[in-house]
Amino acid sequence: MALVAEHCVAVTASLRPLVVACLLLELVCWAGVCLAQTTKPAAELLARRSSLNPQARLVTAGAPIHLVSKESDNRLDGDVYAELAQPFARVSAVLRSADSVCEVLFLHLNVRSCRVSNNSAGPQLTLDAGPKRAAAGATYRMVYAMQVVASTDDYLRVLLSAASGPLSTSDYRIVFEVTPLDDKRTFLHFGYAYRYGVLAKTAMRLYLATAGRTKIGFTAVGNGTDGKAQFVQGERGSLERNVVRNYLALQAHASVGSGTPQAQMDARLRAWFALTERHAAQLHELELDEYLQEKRDDLARMAVPAK
Repeated sequence: MALVAEHCVAVTASLRPLVVACLLLELVCWAGVCLAQTTKPAAELLARRSSLNPQARLVTAGAPIHLVSKESDNRLDGDVYAELAQPFARVSAVLRSADSVCEVLFLHLNVRSCRVSNNSAGPQLTLDAGPKRAAAGATYRMVYAMQVVASTDDYLRVLLSAASGPLSTSDYRIVFEVTPLDDKRTFLHFGYAYRYGVLAKTAMRLYLATAGRTKIGFTAVGNGTDGKAQFVQGERGSLERNVVRNYLALQAHASVGSGTPQAQMDARLRAWFALTERHAAQLHELELDEYLQEKRDDLARMAVPAK
């Protein structure tokens, strides 16, 4: 580039056409640099931000997020796009650490424990999950491999993957992508997806016909006879609830940055509960004292060395 410009300056006036050609060449070179910049992952993530469908927008904790879900070919996909009122350095530090990601996932009311281990392929997160007030033996275990796929000064992508889950589910993918908006805000994409088989679909239908029959998601699918919005139910509704719960877990975790480990955990648990209660119609399951007691019991069990 510098050599092209230097050569152009040295050309005499009698070679004006060459001057023009050289200047055009320099502009093309500059355009090439700009093009390379706009294709960086950070720029692509910001481009998705500008193209989000307003109909997928909902307001949570005073800030807008966009939630998109779909179901096709025995696969469920859910994605949240949102602004976090935290600097990129803080959010990316949380997501680069397997221990911190475990702490984020643990805030979900159905996660009973999360432990980190390491092997030659990298960190693994072992989650025990189950319904509220789960009795011994009522939980199921999943092992996620964690990978920092891309990490630069303005972009981070972290992938959690699990080959299989309970009730014939498989191909689990959890994705975190973040990029700075300014020195105080971060743009986030959180994605969650998995495949399901006949056994999982049968179990879900049984659950939705009994305990889960009144549960709803966030996507409006029409209006009832009373004119009020009707929201998605079934498998997509369940997926949307879990996607939002995990997004709010990251928001709650990143909002607490000081205090003893015990004080930070307590503050994050309370923050997560308060955030979910803003969407009580979809997310309310327990009262605050019940949720805190369950989590304290879970933490006590996690403190016992694994056998």
